[in-house]
Amino acid sequence: MKPYKRFTIFLAVMILPGLVISCGALNPFKSPADPSIESEQPQLQEQKLAELEAQVGELQKELVEHTTQISQKNQTIEALNIKTQKLEQKVTALENKKTAPRTKPKKIKYKDPESLYKKSRSLLLEQDYTTAATHFSAFINDHPEHSLADNAVYWLGECHYSDGNYQQAVFVFKDLVKKYPKSEKVPDALLKTGYSYLSLDDSNRAHHFLKQVIKKYPFSPASEKAQEKLGEFK
Repeated sequence: MKPYKRFTIFLAVMILPGLVISCGALNPFKSPADPSIESEQPQLQEQKLAELEAQVGELQKELVEHTTQISQKNQTIEALNIKTQKLEQKVTALENKKTAPRTKPKKIKYKDPESLYKKSRSLLLEQDYTTAATHFSAFINDHPEHSLADNAVYWLGECHYSDGNYQQAVFVFKDLVKKYPKSEKVPDALLKTGYSYLSLDDSNRAHHFLKQVIKKYPFSPASEKAQEKLGEFK
């Protein structure tokens, strides 16, 4: 046998088994050597799914916590709004209670206090309430100790009451009771204070002053009027 043929046969014997083994390893249709590889994939998927579910649960928990916090803050804001509204109502009520500042009346020429008083009464009867109020104010400021001073204060209140200035009327009538507690005009001043509060839609204070008339001056004409007025609300 020729030498080159011997060499060819030698190569075939040495190389062919290796090629067969390599081709078997590269065969895509061949089953894997370890069957557990395929079973690992579902386990990994289940593990990832469990992790995702856990993350979703945490997010839902945080969402509930944030929603609760927002709800609590909204309740706090609502409570503050209600409190603010109540404070605004109180401020408005206090502002309504404020009386107009007493301005210094203009100088009125007259001969004597009695003539000024008569002039003031005439203006009131003529229903010139603004001018009459100016004259009565002048009398009160110039002659606070005069025997007619308490009457002048009462008629000043009547000027404001007749003119529809009920808040100022309340101020004047109360001023009469305070400065001249023994005046014969006190029962009428209390009565008109109650009337003024009724005109201001303040029934609680109105009832209080009407009952004061009945309690303190039960036999006065003002008491009869107070009883009649209270009877209208029964």
